[in-house]
Amino acid sequence: MKRFTFLTIFLMFGMISLVSAEEPFGVFANSNTNNIQFIDPSNNTLAFGGDTILAGDLGSYGGGLFDVVITPDNKTAIVSNFGDSKIFFIDISHGLDPLNPPTLLGFTRIGFFAEDMDITPDGKYVLVTDGGFSARIGVVEIATRKLIKSNILVKNTKYANAVNVIERSGEYFVLVADYFAGAVHLFSLTREGIDVGSVQFVKTVRITPFRPVNLAISPDNQTVLTVIAGLSGMVVLYFNNAGELVTGVTGNAKGIVAMPSKNGQSCVFSEDGKKAYYLSNSQNKGTLVNVLSVTPGVPPTVTPTEVSIPISMARGTSQLFGVDTIALGPDGNTLYVTNPTLSGGMADVAIVDLTPGSEAQIGFIPTNGIPTGIAFTTIADDEE
Repeated sequence: MKRFTFLTIFLMFGMISLVSAEEPFGVFANSNTNNIQFIDPSNNTLAFGGDTILAGDLGSYGGGLFDVVITPDNKTAIVSNFGDSKIFFIDISHGLDPLNPPTLLGFTRIGFFAEDMDITPDGKYVLVTDGGFSARIGVVEIATRKLIKSNILVKNTKYANAVNVIERSGEYFVLVADYFAGAVHLFSLTREGIDVGSVQFVKTVRITPFRPVNLAISPDNQTVLTVIAGLSGMVVLYFNNAGELVTGVTGNAKGIVAMPSKNGQSCVFSEDGKKAYYLSNSQNKGTLVNVLSVTPGVPPTVTPTEVSIPISMARGTSQLFGVDTIALGPDGNTLYVTNPTLSGGMADVAIVDLTPGSEAQIGFIPTNGIPTGIAFTTIADDEE
């Protein structure tokens, strides 16, 4: 009888562990308190009893944690420490299982201030860019955590303040925002051979006087939204039928779209690519999520809707380079908002309901620090 009871309990905990590992969840970095925390989107609470994870183990407190990205297999989270010029790899393969909390796998020195990151579609490499004046893209192999290439961009003339990797026609391309030049640069990425990790310059699209701090790519990798600081507008880019990156929206070859507020910092597309959510934090209008309507095409149509969702409280007026401070939850109708900057940052994650006709902030999750980068695990196609 005792043996049967023990076996039953063992199997029960095993099943709980399995279910927890498969449930989607969110990870965010608390920049000033040097830790990460987890969100259980099923009830919009902090997982692991609200505990901070790896506090003090992710580099120096003064360095500042910024971005968070998650590998496509949902097994590894990567966090950037800006001042330490390092990225940290964390095993999250057990999901929200309380018996198997996340553990630190190791770190990689980048050689420049590490701010924004993006992972290649095959999950093999993470690309890192600088939040300062370094014209570099670092490429790290995730399996070995080795820096395999530190790309100097066109004789140090092309700055990379935000990075996105996409796949088109079987090739990988890297798009970077260059705030200082008011431009978006396009590179191709070598995926094999002795030059693996190297990038080759393809094209620059200048959008001055607009200065991009971030980029958002549509789910079909066709449309690029530039997130603009300082002005009440943005510029839309797209790949034309010849595969060239150009500016434009329907009726406007320059691709300029007037926005309801200035000082954009992050933007994310809906899963179907027909809407985009643009986070701004201007002094006169506070922190807003502006809802955009998007019609895919060559060129696309992008227009602001009448919906602008205020986030309480206002969260500063400057912008982090490239760090994604908003993320869609697994239901596709909930948006999570951290802080677009540290100065004036709030110790919470705002929760926004995106249901058409009901768009509003519906609550917040208290945090143990000022949260910045945030990401959610994905759901495998066979589980949808």
